[in-house]
Amino acid sequence: MTAPLLQAAGEPATANAHPLTGTWSWSLFGGSCTETWQYRSNRTVLSTSGQEVAEKTYEVAKLPDANGFYKLVETVVRQNDKKDCSGALLEGPGEQITRFIQFNPQRDKMLVCEKASLKACFGPVSKMQ
Repeated sequence: MTAPLLQAAGEPATANAHPLTGTWSWSLFGGSCTETWQYRSNRTVLSTSGQEVAEKTYEVAKLPDANGFYKLVETVVRQNDKKDCSGALLEGPGEQITRFIQFNPQRDKMLVCEKASLKACFGPVSKMQ
């Protein structure tokens, strides 16, 4: 009987939670535009960037590679067809975006990269408390 009560009370934070789980934010263009990502433990993410609002599912590696990168693949479920901070539009449902993320030692900041390399990255993206 306690399981339904625990579920009703909300999702408890666990020591096993992936470091990506939580809400992350990054401002760009001199602070004139902000991106926010809410990564949930049920593998869904709500993202906002400029006028864009998107719901996605995601898969993230449980462990980093030898260079500290976690592979992250997001799949668009639905979006509002508005432009993001960079002026780009998502293609729509089913579009996949692959990124590689790397956390600082405190796991409260991350870099987001095109490949498992520091050559094409943005950030740091900060975890909101």
